[in-house]
Formats: sequence, C-alpha cells, structure tokens
Amino acid sequence: MVTVQAMKAGLFVLLVAMTVSVAPVHAAASVSAPAEAVAAAAAASDSAPASEDMPVTEMAWPTEGAMQMSHETPKTLQGRLIAWLGMWHPAVIHFPIALVLTAGFLEAAAALRRQPLYAASNKLLLGIATLGAFAAAPLGWASAGMPAADDESALAIHRWLGTALPVLILALWWLKRPAEQAARRLGGRGYEAALALTVMLILIQAYFGAEVTHGAGHFKF
Repeated sequence: MVTVQAMKAGLFVLLVAMTVSVAPVHAAASVSAPAEAVAAAAAASDSAPASEDMPVTEMAWPTEGAMQMSHETPKTLQGRLIAWLGMWHPAVIHFPIALVLTAGFLEAAAALRRQPLYAASNKLLLGIATLGAFAAAPLGWASAGMPAADDESALAIHRWLGTALPVLILALWWLKRPAEQAARRLGGRGYEAALALTVMLILIQAYFGAEVTHGAGHFKF
C-alpha cells in the first residue's frame, strides 16, 4: 500500500517537473516569433528601394493617336522665328472664338427677349474678334507649315477653314449696326444668318483643330 502511494507521488512529481521545464520553452518561442517577424519586416524594409528609386510606370497619353508634326529646331534665324511665332497660335485663337460665340449668345438673347440693348456692344466685340482672327490665322500657318501632299484631311480642313474665317468675321463686323442703332433695333436677317453660319463654322473648325492636336476620335464619350 505504501509502495503504491509512493509510486503515485513520484509520478505526480515527475509530471510537475516536466510541466515546469516545458513551459518556458513555449513562452520563449511565443516571444521570439513576433520578434523574428519584426526583424524580417525590418530587413525587408531595409532591402526595399526608396520611393525615389522605384521605377515609374509611364501611362500612355489618352490622345496617343494624335498627328505628329515635325518640331525639329530650324537652323536659320528666320526658321526659328517662324517656329516661335507658330507656338502662339493656340493661345491667340481662343480670344476671337470666345468673342464671336459671345456675340452669337447676346444676339440670341436679344431676339428671344425682344431687347436689342442686349446686343448693342456686339460691334465692338466683333471688331476685336476680327483683329484676333487675322492675327491667329497666319500664326496657324507658321505652326503647321506650308501645305504638303501627305497632309491629313483634318489638317487641310482646319487650315483652309481657318484662313476663311477672319474674312467672315470681318463681314459680320461690317453688317452689324453701330451701338447707337443696335440698342434700338434688332439685327437684320442677313446679319443674323451670317452670324449663325459663322458660329457653326467656328465649332466645326474647333473640332478639326482638336483632331489635329489630339487625334481622331478624341470626342468619343
């Protein structure tokens, strides 16, 4: 009886000793695991290249199909001057376009409201637009160069329509009554028809200009 109890007590002491000896090993393993993970993360961050060293993915420009016109630097002073003037075409052309469209809007408002006063200042607007158009047209020629046999149809239409528009805007200025008369009477039928035609041609011209710059199908939704 005593021997059996002694054996049970010995087994109990052995189990307690094994539990005490194994517990620190598991605790050390549980502690060392996060430490190893942190060390691995630190090593990965150290080995990773800095943000400025990362390769930059270049995205294709949405208008990649645009017409490619030669922009080689001319060798002569005259050629460099013409190329420099051509760079001003996109900046200058927007002013006459905006002025003619504004004149068309004011004429439409005057006709709808039967208030001629709305469009009384259009003679001045069209005069400034005429000056801007006659400045922008030769700048466009300087930008695109002389006509060539392999010119795209959009460039040809844009070139010749842009050459004709300054004359049409000048005709509008001539047809528009002076401010004193325009404030009392609406524009004549001929003037209104010419203005509507010019506005429509300007919108067509702007479309082909954007096609030259941004490529065919640039206006797709």
